[in-house]
Amino acid sequence: MLTKLLKYDLKYMIKNMGVFYILALVFSIITRILFSLNQTVIVNIIGQISVGCLFSMIANILINTLMRSWVRFRDSIYKDESYLTHTLPVTKNNIYDSKFIQTLIFFIISFLIILVCLLIAYYTPDRWNMLKKFINTITTGLDFSTSFFVISAILVIFLEIFNAIQCGFLGILTGYRKNNNKIGFSVLFGFIAYLTSQCIVLLLVFIVGLFNDSIMNLFKNSVLLDASSFKLLVVLSIILYLLIIGLMNILCKKVFNKGVNIE
Repeated sequence: MLTKLLKYDLKYMIKNMGVFYILALVFSIITRILFSLNQTVIVNIIGQISVGCLFSMIANILINTLMRSWVRFRDSIYKDESYLTHTLPVTKNNIYDSKFIQTLIFFIISFLIILVCLLIAYYTPDRWNMLKKFINTITTGLDFSTSFFVISAILVIFLEIFNAIQCGFLGILTGYRKNNNKIGFSVLFGFIAYLTSQCIVLLLVFIVGLFNDSIMNLFKNSVLLDASSFKLLVVLSIILYLLIIGLMNILCKKVFNKGVNIE
């Protein structure tokens, strides 16, 4: 039944996000074509308009992935659609897992689409080599591989944003337990959950700093981290975000299982 729930959630997201994916790809191709032409004034103007549209679509992909995930979560649990959702022979944990997995899938898809669009629009061997040299300059100073730097940076950003999405889920679950101003309380509680998660990450980093002088220097002064400490901080951040997301998942399910007030 979880698979069936997930299928309907994915259909909803495809219906709402597909247009942004297609437009982003279209404008990336148009931008690529225009950049390859002789740069007359008109071509340059049209090219810049296309670039603006491309980045507008990229922003829409990111924003709508967040917003649509929250809207889908709210509508299927508290709005008209919820009357069907809560009559299905599934547990509340299954319902939440479906929303969680759907959000994770489309968040990954959105990241990949954005990356593909940027490569289509801007990739050339020269630009790629310039980017590699720039990253190598950073990683050489830090004494670790380029692949580690790129993967860890993307992963930290990904987990940070995904954590914010799940904080929004918790905000909705707690906000809709109120009798009035449910949306307002949802935003407030979601924001509080996000701040709390960041404070927990910072606190845990501080605790690690009690046993590592280089990490503790982040809290004491402006001294830059050495390579080994920087690696430790990056790996620690990834582990802590995974831990926070896991704990938040459990907390959301506990709140959800207490019951819901359908509008």
